Amino acid sequence: MRLAFCVQRYGPDVAGGAEALCRRTAHALADAGDDVVVYTTTARDYLTWEPHYPAGVSRDGPVEVRRYPVDPPDPARAAALVRALSLAPGDPAAEEAWIRAQGPVSPGLLADVRAAPSRHEVLAFWTYLYATAQLGLPLVADRSVLVPLAHDEPMLRFTVSRGLVRAAAGLAFLTPEEAVLVDDLHGIGDRPWAVVGTGVDPAPPAPPPPDAGSYVLFLGRVDPAKGVLELVDAHARYRRRGGRLGLVLAGRPTVPLRLPGWVRTTGFVDDARRASLLAGAAAVALPSRYESLSLTALEAWQAGRPTIATSACDVVAGQTRRSGGGTVYDDPDGYGAALAALERDPDGAARAARGARAWVAAQTWPAAVRRWRVLLRAVARPVAPATRAREAA
Repeated sequence: MRLAFCVQRYGPDVAGGAEALCRRTAHALADAGDDVVVYTTTARDYLTWEPHYPAGVSRDGPVEVRRYPVDPPDPARAAALVRALSLAPGDPAAEEAWIRAQGPVSPGLLADVRAAPSRHEVLAFWTYLYATAQLGLPLVADRSVLVPLAHDEPMLRFTVSRGLVRAAAGLAFLTPEEAVLVDDLHGIGDRPWAVVGTGVDPAPPAPPPPDAGSYVLFLGRVDPAKGVLELVDAHARYRRRGGRLGLVLAGRPTVPLRLPGWVRTTGFVDDARRASLLAGAAAVALPSRYESLSLTALEAWQAGRPTIATSACDVVAGQTRRSGGGTVYDDPDGYGAALAALERDPDGAARAARGARAWVAAQTWPAAVRRWRVLLRAVARPVAPATRAREAA
């Protein structure tokens, strides 16, 4: 199949679960024999969209990557517009201004997406939240799949988000909870859709660090939007009550944060360091309210590590229930109680996490590719005959 992915950022050093999953899915489909092209920007940072990668065409293993420069965004205005629209939604002009202030707006990318039906049978747009999907998908709606990566947040209720969901010819979800959320808010109807999920790659072998068993680990963007500050506050309360475990935040910070001295930060970690930190964690904390799938949870269970997740995120709470690999907490006291129980019975928590490893083992890339292909074939439209003739010549 000749398909394209359109995503706001793309690359091995991009710190973002959605982008990492997009990249790995593109590789899995290409490895399985599909012709996959990625349309993306030159940016690595999702706030400034400053150029990091060179513009133009390159290869990422089996995937062709096309990168385009971005118009300057206005993050302060975007944040102000989100606040205003969250209180008084439904203003089309304000929503249009928000799209362009947040970005990434790339005229070159949009021009090539408009011409994509002459090259691709189907185009999948990753995340409803950014201009690459908001402005790009309507240009090729009849052969489009939207991968919303939807969270229960104000932007999902904007009129532009409803229009984007309804314009897509097909929808790809990561969890059953995400599909229910989008259907409840915007309606799926009788269009093709699937819970495509993900596969899980084998973790690289890595010895645990010398302080194994002494810390709780957070993996991902060190960002207030990911619940990091609430996690630090809950962990501080746990420590004031005599808890002995430390806290490690492993990931690239997005804004300066004032953290207690007992919190250890690592910055961006590569795969080997990530695997080592997971191997040594007493537990992995999942404090984010806004997830459409927690790859970190899957990695923790694969490593035999228990998780402690907020109940405020239906998706991660659902993953935890299905796997049996962790505990769900409602508030800071519940977080502390979960850690205290782990300290009392570390072997019991480890047994539960090892049981979840079998659940993760069933999340294979061949199975995910099969789910993707059923959906893509239901949406695909023929490539222009003239293009096929030129390429065969």
